[in-house]
Amino acid sequence: MSKNRVLIVDDDQSICRLIARMSDQQGVDSVIVNHAEFVESTYLDYQPTLIVMDMKMPMLDGVELLRMLEKQSCKAAIILISGIDKSVLQTTAHLGESMGLNIAGVLTKPMDIERMKILLAQQYEPITPGNTQTIKVTEDELAQAIRHNELVVCYQPQVYLETGELIAAEALVRWQHPEHGLLFPDTFITMAENRPELIKALTYKVLETVLKEDVERRARGVNLHFSVNLSAVLLNDLLLPDKIEALLARYQFGTERLLLEITENKVIQNPALTMDILLRLRLKNIRLSIDDFGTGFSSLVQLYHMPFNELKIDKSFIMKVMSDEEAASISRITTDLGHSLGLKVVAEGIDDQPCFNWLKKIGCDIGQGDFISTPLKGADFLAWVEKHHFPTS
Repeated sequence: MSKNRVLIVDDDQSICRLIARMSDQQGVDSVIVNHAEFVESTYLDYQPTLIVMDMKMPMLDGVELLRMLEKQSCKAAIILISGIDKSVLQTTAHLGESMGLNIAGVLTKPMDIERMKILLAQQYEPITPGNTQTIKVTEDELAQAIRHNELVVCYQPQVYLETGELIAAEALVRWQHPEHGLLFPDTFITMAENRPELIKALTYKVLETVLKEDVERRARGVNLHFSVNLSAVLLNDLLLPDKIEALLARYQFGTERLLLEITENKVIQNPALTMDILLRLRLKNIRLSIDDFGTGFSSLVQLYHMPFNELKIDKSFIMKVMSDEEAASISRITTDLGHSLGLKVVAEGIDDQPCFNWLKKIGCDIGQGDFISTPLKGADFLAWVEKHHFPTS
């Protein structure tokens, strides 16, 4: 069986044949399901890596199908197609994402053939054996990884969109697992957050790694700001500001050079306690960013009262601004909102020059994404900075 397999769910035979032909041209196997009663059994037997599904099958609507895929813990990429109103289609995509499904794109009918070719091609990249199955790790393994220095910090540069000047980098944790290889945070962060002492140890390990590696960077004349993700689980520790300040002092790292990123939908769970801790961090000149903005449900009143310096637009919007009018509108409105509140606005997920140019045009302040640079390990990041000769002060 091919490592790339597409399941096409649509009662329109002409659409099915067209998508199957596109897949065949790329050497990808496909199977077609035209009747609702065969969808679940075919999915289970075929185990597709991509599903192209119509939202209005007879006897089965798209929401019911998404619910079935959620129940089956589906990991396949999903492309939604339909002749229904575009706003309904977009809402369905958001619903799928909230279920934990991988919504790779949406297309309205009549179908844009060139757009479908692009979406299909993006999903047909080679799949390595290590990525074909969900990797399971345990809390004890992660605790051991922290003790044995298996965590690796990578840095993704951030630049001013107006000038291209390098200003900062985000520290992103990876796990160099002795059996599974390099693991990304989605494999272990949620698990760590279920044990407060584990996410605490991980967070401080990442921060200390940034500070240790910064000693060499400063010796080489590189004096950047760095952002580190702060789990909301730690926002119930009133001593957190003092602990971070002491760690920074140990490495002679100026507090103003650190920015802590806090995810939007986590930060408001206990507003009074959160405000207490965030305010004390700000009084120590540690800067704060509200991360993944637009994906949670915080009120504007709460955003107004929290002492943030920066607002970071979620990459799920940024990656679609050139193809999705709603994503572009949300990104533009969010930029204006951030500026009206006196915040710097950061766009994460910039993958190409048109996206970079568009964000620059609407006045977004700072950009981050693979177009600028992929996340780099410490030595590679330092070499990248020195090679690009960006101003750093």
